[in-house]
Amino acid sequence: MSKIKTYQVALSKEPSVVIEKARKTAGSNGFEFAGDEMEGRFAGKGLQGRYRIEGAQMSIMIDKKPLILPWSLIESSIKSFFV
Repeated sequence: MSKIKTYQVALSKEPSVVIEKARKTAGSNGFEFAGDEMEGRFAGKGLQGRYRIEGAQMSIMIDKKPLILPWSLIESSIKSFFV
């Protein structure tokens, strides 16, 4: 297991829109997704994480990732997932 890493993302859309997009993207990519406009969790393909939204700022915490995936790939994938 890897260390926990946190990413900060400024939301350009309403949280409900961001979460609905993330929910659809998760489902179409084989990920589990549970949460709302405030906080939630996601998991799939060896990746586990959670998020929290405060105002227009989202914190995304990666709790577990496959060792072979570099953090740079995780970051770009996660940001495209939520933004």
